[in-house]
Amino acid sequence: MFDRETYKDKVKKFIFDMILKREFNPGDQIRESSIAALLNISRAPVREAFRELIAERILEYKPHKGTFLRKLTPKEIINIYTTRGILEGYAVADGMFKISDEDLDILDDYVRQMYQAAKADDNSVLIDIGDKFHELLFTKCDNELLVHETKRLSFRSHILFSQNWGKIYTPNEIKKRHIKIITSIKSDNKKLVEEVIREHYLETGQKIAFKI
Repeated sequence: MFDRETYKDKVKKFIFDMILKREFNPGDQIRESSIAALLNISRAPVREAFRELIAERILEYKPHKGTFLRKLTPKEIINIYTTRGILEGYAVADGMFKISDEDLDILDDYVRQMYQAAKADDNSVLIDIGDKFHELLFTKCDNELLVHETKRLSFRSHILFSQNWGKIYTPNEIKKRHIKIITSIKSDNKKLVEEVIREHYLETGQKIAFKI
């Protein structure tokens, strides 16, 4: 079904997609045998993917019980979002002068698409477009390690956001929050950009952690 070299990554993407579709929820057991059967592959790459997801603290193995989608504590959630905001804020501020007028037009269109997806409660599209919005910004940074670590954290924050955004933001609020980022970039003020993006993530982390 898949190229052998990508079996493990395909398993991880499949699990991620199932989370976005709300087929897997925190606390649910996820079985190697079921995933292998669904994807028509052996259990070896599934086991490898599980090991990585456990190391990334997305899955949790409980002896004699199985593997489950982790329920994060409020502190863990805030830590994820605070760290993401610090990394992305610095990365975007560092590369902001490489953002072209064409890029700004693309960002405006992404905001429109996010708004429409949120109105339609289309979770997968909302997360996908949101990822594109933020990645266009922070990948302008020349620091490859910083970009890599920001991408790594984005996986966990996407899962959390996909599970909770409908409880904490309206479609209009999602639109306004991302317009605020674009406006800060247009100001050419690096300090402002960094502050806006840090606050963007901190606010979300706090809302998810405490379900405000």
